[in-house]
Amino acid sequence: MIDTHCHLLPQIDDGSTSFETSLEILRLMAEDGINQAFLTSHYLPSLYQYDRALYDEKFEELQSKVQKEGINITLHPGFEVFLNPNTLNDIERFNLTLGTSHYVLIESDLNGLPKDFYENVYPLLRNGYRPILAHAERYVSIMNKPHNAKLLMEKDIYLQINAGSILGQYGEKVRQTAWVLLNKGWAHLLSSDNHAQKPINLLTQAINLIKERIDEHTVQLLTQDFPQMIIDDEQIPLFYVYVQKPHHHHHQKTFWERIFG
Repeated sequence: MIDTHCHLLPQIDDGSTSFETSLEILRLMAEDGINQAFLTSHYLPSLYQYDRALYDEKFEELQSKVQKEGINITLHPGFEVFLNPNTLNDIERFNLTLGTSHYVLIESDLNGLPKDFYENVYPLLRNGYRPILAHAERYVSIMNKPHNAKLLMEKDIYLQINAGSILGQYGEKVRQTAWVLLNKGWAHLLSSDNHAQKPINLLTQAINLIKERIDEHTVQLLTQDFPQMIIDDEQIPLFYVYVQKPHHHHHQKTFWERIFG
């Protein structure tokens, strides 16, 4: 399993507060079957804003400690970037992508995507970046009208879902929205969004539910195949579920059939 969204780099955002905490959570994740993780620290100007050098320093230190302690998990750098008019600038200046790919994990106002959302996304697309909207199921505009998720995909935006949403951690409306997106194929990644909290097995619980209610193939795509395509910087298909409607052949009855049956 590859976790594409978690906040385990210590003392840089609202996630882990210490290297000890990060190591403990990463050890539990590895025991739970997660063998790779993107450490996607928040990047939010004026609140969580830092030089890439500071991130890299902490990342290398954590990576070194993980190796020293024999924790079987490969770490990848990454960021969760709050979308604003200067986002392209920040991405290019500090290289705020997932690993060495062109994928960028973005977030916006949960109360509803702002009017300038697309205006701020288009420069990323024009410059070859592939935006992924974090925890898509938690946005009010998508909760009110899940079809908005499909409209985002039609504009070349990928969607990530939190494991906790599937389990009802953010409330019933979010849970229902998450299942609609999963069933329709309007989700590309399933992640923990772990902020150094326990229990850490939410991803496994969510996976088991998806296997039961949808199928194992969906789980494979969202937690292994598509995340691996980010690592390899390959293009994830925006649409991967095609619903084939049954063909009904309406036989037009002849005059004699109508009379004699």
